Amino acid sequence: MSQKALAEISGVSRSQISNLERTDKALNLRADPQLSTLFKLAYALEVPPSLLLPGGVGDEVVAALDDVAAFSASYIDRRRFAAADMVLD
Repeated sequence: MSQKALAEISGVSRSQISNLERTDKALNLRADPQLSTLFKLAYALEVPPSLLLPGGVGDEVVAALDDVAAFSASYIDRRRFAAADMVLD
């Protein structure tokens, strides 16, 4: 799933998603998102929020959102339309 598609589905900005995926091991910098952001992303990806946390998959760390799930374009379109319908209601 692209950052743009995830941003549209989740309501989290593409730049914020990019920042969450980026880490700098040399400087020991890691993303530190708000809990509400994790819940938005987890809802959009249809995974438990704990899956997006370090240690959420056994002892593995989720390195990038692409490692969590990949969805077909038709699935993404259905989610976009569903999200748009909720906004219009």
